[in-house]
Amino acid sequence: MIKILKIPFDAGNPTGAKCTSKSPNKIANFFPKTKKVDIQVNQSNAEETQKNIEDVALKEFQDKNKICAIGGDHSITYGLVKAASKVHKDLSLIYFDAHLDCEDEFVPPSHEDVIKAIVNNKIIKPENIVIIGVRKFWKKEVDFIKKHNIEVIYAPVKREEIEKYIKKFFREHEKIYLSIDIDVFDPSVAPDTGYPEKGGFTKEEFRKFTENMNFKRIIGFDVVEVAQHTVNNKKTVTLASDVIKFLL
Repeated sequence: MIKILKIPFDAGNPTGAKCTSKSPNKIANFFPKTKKVDIQVNQSNAEETQKNIEDVALKEFQDKNKICAIGGDHSITYGLVKAASKVHKDLSLIYFDAHLDCEDEFVPPSHEDVIKAIVNNKIIKPENIVIIGVRKFWKKEVDFIKKHNIEVIYAPVKREEIEKYIKKFFREHEKIYLSIDIDVFDPSVAPDTGYPEKGGFTKEEFRKFTENMNFKRIIGFDVVEVAQHTVNNKKTVTLASDVIKFLL
């Protein structure tokens, strides 16, 4: 069974002003027939929120359900993969993002630290992680990536090469979690997100990526960082719903 987990947590964004907390309900409305679970969040307590995320997700994975989590900011991925790793041994992660998310040592992490927290806390092996679509990063992040030999596909790169890499990744890994930051898309199709970066994917390009995935190996995924602060927000919310449809 597939469950939609609604996680309206946006305090993992240090600016606290990107308004991703309203997105889960808006995106989930596109899926009236899919069973939904509301995860309780505390915008003033990241530890409590991450524990709630992990506890709910863990139960779903133990019940052999596939999850689709809707954020909220990217920090929610930490609790989700932590839960997944307790059920699915040797878990792998495909992380679609315009950024490396390896900035600081916070635990629980902010939305800028998720990959670093996952690796430092040995939740997923570095060799089981690939970050796709990166276009903005800092030297200390690149140093961390190189130190741990994490695979990164930086943009720009030929989309056909990404399709081949995804197909290969699915051949080599049994249990895969996907995390999709909406800022991996170009601002022309995803204008409503906290840190848009030019040169991202189109919806059609992402659809082709999914055609190279073995869906039986996907144990769960999330879509995050859909903000609510411009008149274009319906465009980005609709894109997020289309991404979920590709994966469901």
